[in-house]
Amino acid sequence: MKAIKWSFILLIVVATAGLLAFGPRANESLPKDRVVIDYWEKWTGNEEAQMRVIVDDFNNTVGAQKGIYVRYVSSSTINQKTLVATAGGVPPDIAGLFDVNLVQFASMGALEPLEDMARERGITASYYKPVYWNGCNYNGHLWALISTPTVVALHYNTRIFHENAAALRAAGLDPDRAPQTIDELDAYARVLTTREPGGRVIRAGFLPMEPNWYVNYTCYWFGGSFWDAQTRRFTLTSPPVVKSYEWIQSYASWLGKDAMSDFRNGVGNFDSPQNAFLAGTVAMEMQGPFLANFIYNRKPSMSTVLWTKDVEMKKSPAERLRNYEWAVAPFPTAVPGLKDVAYCGFDVLAIPRDSKHKKEAFEFIAYVNRQDVMEKLNKLHCKNSPLAKVSDDFLNNHPNPYIRVFERLARSPHAQTVPQIPIMPEVVDDLNSLSQRVSLLQITPQQGLAELQVRLQAQYDEFARQQRARGSTAY
Repeated sequence: MKAIKWSFILLIVVATAGLLAFGPRANESLPKDRVVIDYWEKWTGNEEAQMRVIVDDFNNTVGAQKGIYVRYVSSSTINQKTLVATAGGVPPDIAGLFDVNLVQFASMGALEPLEDMARERGITASYYKPVYWNGCNYNGHLWALISTPTVVALHYNTRIFHENAAALRAAGLDPDRAPQTIDELDAYARVLTTREPGGRVIRAGFLPMEPNWYVNYTCYWFGGSFWDAQTRRFTLTSPPVVKSYEWIQSYASWLGKDAMSDFRNGVGNFDSPQNAFLAGTVAMEMQGPFLANFIYNRKPSMSTVLWTKDVEMKKSPAERLRNYEWAVAPFPTAVPGLKDVAYCGFDVLAIPRDSKHKKEAFEFIAYVNRQDVMEKLNKLHCKNSPLAKVSDDFLNNHPNPYIRVFERLARSPHAQTVPQIPIMPEVVDDLNSLSQRVSLLQITPQQGLAELQVRLQAQYDEFARQQRARGSTAY
């Protein structure tokens, strides 16, 4: 089993002491009359800078009033550093973690439960959309609160749709709307895919493996899941999961695995104008609302067809949609009648177990979860809100004109989030490897899923056995 051992982590502490020596920014002088809270966050680039706006707002208002100062440090590997630092007894006061790490950290005793402090602030289940609240609760405790959420939907290039209107209509498809079933998605993809005379793909209508961030959750749109929380068993060989991987493999079959592999190798970095969707080399993509942020910064011409951004924001929400050559719709499903299925991921703010300033740390977390602050942050990130209530200003003046689509999906009874599996980071790694092998036609979905079912179940069972031996119920 690849489960992380505390003894191993403690050895790493000595070797990685340099990683933990985070200090203030060169131009940052720490106030002597305040409690300094160290907040480690994984964001970089625009998202890091946008969160820094919120940190500065806190330090200049609530922090100044209550004698608290948040020292904000950004690092892309913050989850590993936080786990190492917690094992060594020198954690940050606040850790900005990914959703896949939350249950792992909680089950290892690395986090402080937050339900009592949250309840004192009126932050209870009714304050949140259920999918996000449930994702933050595990084994009877609230382990974190949301900083920013996401919802996965279908993004499609309306310019490419309209330029290929005749071909789409000839195939019985409507160029003025998004596909509404998986079968339709496949049909649109075939029409919109173009090749050079030698067969090289120069534009893909759609690729399940581009950008492949959410490919592990494809089974949700096929009416299934790979984990049964009641029985604590993996369900990787269930028909919906198998069908979802067969669908992933079908693209390699009709495109040609070499053609698809060569195409993906030529795709640019996500945070660049060569991003496949921004460059128009992929016509449809499974992605979250934050893609708008990257379009505005890396390919603004996609969002200024009629007006500049300053003019556009004075228009009504309906008018604003005319300014875009991209659009958003619920990702289609393979099950007749099943609608508004969504994978809802999230970033969290958690307090490591040995934080020296838990009360002060929660002051900042509660501040971020104020409706006005949460809406400001998620407007900056172009994301939806995790909160049950949203203001008219958030809906009408959000920089992402499709925010209502994401808000609706997040409230859907078919919205799902990361399965609460303590070995989830290992599960993600293994599923990523499987999807790669499937898409390269190296293994059949049935064989790969059957092998992974046995291996992951054995790893989880061993983890649960160790937890029981320690007297823990966190498994």
